[in-house]
Amino acid sequence: MIRWLKEQSLAKRLTFVNCLFVLALTALLWYTMFQSMQTTAMQTLLRESELRFSQSVIQTERLAEMCNTNTQVFLNTPALVAHLEELAVGDQQEDALKLMQFYRNVIGSLEKIVLSNLDLYQIRVYSVRENIHEMMPILYGADRITGTPWESNAMQSGKWYFDFADSLFMERKQADHLMCLVTNIVSTSGERIGVLEVLVRMDEALPALFSSDGRSWSMLIDHSGHVLAGEFPSGMTALPEIAADGVVETVRIGPDRMLAVRQTLKGMDCDYLQLTSLADIDAALYKQALILLFTLLTIFVLISYATSRMIRQVLKGVYVAFDGMRAFASGDIDARLIVTGHDEAADFAREVNGLMDSIRQLMQNNLEREVQAQHMELRALHNQINAHFIYNVLEAIKMMAEIDEKYDIADAMTSLGKLLRYSMKWESRNVHLSKEIDYIRNYLTLMNLRFDYVVKLNLEMPEELYSQRIPKISLQPIVENAVVHGGAILTADTTISIIGTIDHEHECCKIAISDEGQGMDLDQLEILRKQIDGTEPKQSSSGNGIGLHNVHSRIQRTFGSAYGLTVESLSQRGTTVTVILPYREKEEQT
Repeated sequence: MIRWLKEQSLAKRLTFVNCLFVLALTALLWYTMFQSMQTTAMQTLLRESELRFSQSVIQTERLAEMCNTNTQVFLNTPALVAHLEELAVGDQQEDALKLMQFYRNVIGSLEKIVLSNLDLYQIRVYSVRENIHEMMPILYGADRITGTPWESNAMQSGKWYFDFADSLFMERKQADHLMCLVTNIVSTSGERIGVLEVLVRMDEALPALFSSDGRSWSMLIDHSGHVLAGEFPSGMTALPEIAADGVVETVRIGPDRMLAVRQTLKGMDCDYLQLTSLADIDAALYKQALILLFTLLTIFVLISYATSRMIRQVLKGVYVAFDGMRAFASGDIDARLIVTGHDEAADFAREVNGLMDSIRQLMQNNLEREVQAQHMELRALHNQINAHFIYNVLEAIKMMAEIDEKYDIADAMTSLGKLLRYSMKWESRNVHLSKEIDYIRNYLTLMNLRFDYVVKLNLEMPEELYSQRIPKISLQPIVENAVVHGGAILTADTTISIIGTIDHEHECCKIAISDEGQGMDLDQLEILRKQIDGTEPKQSSSGNGIGLHNVHSRIQRTFGSAYGLTVESLSQRGTTVTVILPYREKEEQT
């Protein structure tokens, strides 16, 4: 080959060397870009799979913990256990007044517990006796056990059952896809006197099990690999060996490769399994590889066809193309080849530009997905509402109505309606400060219904601040913390002060919210500040640092890191939370 090359003309030798160089470069470019696309696609799919799996496992374990907690609440209700003991020994008195008192005091309280937990479908207690005075929807006779999935295993306590339909009342339309925790109720002497069934709707609480998109499947399986609930790929006859360690691994099911991750669930005698098909991504990658290879081979043929008289121009165009590709590979994503003429070098430049455009589009799509995820997080934060507070207020209004229908029910319902309309209305992510102040007034009006004392509002606000726009429901969580965690309101009337100031020098406004509570020492204050900044792990979902952290994050996402919350407090001297926002003399509508 070397001897033959030496015998050729300079033009042919230059052409031959150029062809070898281009061939090697295109092969390297094809291999590098294919590996990069494959790695990027796999990493993206892996992150999405791990995120979905982690969220599903956490939700499932939370449901298990919730079911166990409610089980203990029912088992530790002495009046219920005593009533079941009377039924078990046959000493139940046919006293209508006694039964009515039991229904109101015990069954009514237990039903409120069930209704207060939105994840629960129902909690049922079955006596060991048949034909008793049933008190729906809680207490039933033993004859109702017939048709339940645990009918044949009623003596087994603490066992879970999955994916069955509610068959308690066959003549009514019942829910499908239920799971339940069945626990025996025993008397003080250790005898079995009833069965407790805690039910959850799987299709609502765990939608991933029943909403396969054809690429990902989730299921609950026992330790032997048998599917208990959920959907699985068509054609799957048996599961491969997958370690229950929560680590994603690649397995083959039938003709397809899949990402599989399996983990044993805490509080449940089963595993959570997620399968994600790689068929689509493999097909797309191979198609792109063939297109890229064909494109590069076409370019190689065109360059090889160039005549010796055009070799210098061809080499010049190739070198320009090399410079553009190197700039792109070095991180200049805006790099673009300048195409001039219609020769082989120009064709090469056009193909590379098209390839770089495709890569830029992929990067732009990834960026848009991240922005969309942040927007969805903001909407989720926007929709947060204290459900327990609403239930308590409604209960207070109900009690007022039961005592005397002539009391302030109309005013209370009006305030509550304004509060709910403001919370649920999707007019904008930002609202005028005046609307937020009205929302706080309605909130405090309802708070004053709950307690025997009065929470007063001291408002000192410059008139020009009322037209400023702030993130919706950003001040109310701070006021709620002042009321709930202030401390002083537990024993006497108190005042919440909201004082607004304008700092023209720094072009910002400050809204200080103060309480007359017990305050905090320096250690507690430092922990709260770290929780607000996100540098301190969250201690509890009910802590006052969680709500303040959410407000702080929303303000910084909306206006920048220069704005947010600051906290000052002294022991026995109250706490002040200051909201720092940009000040605009002529606020634009957003």
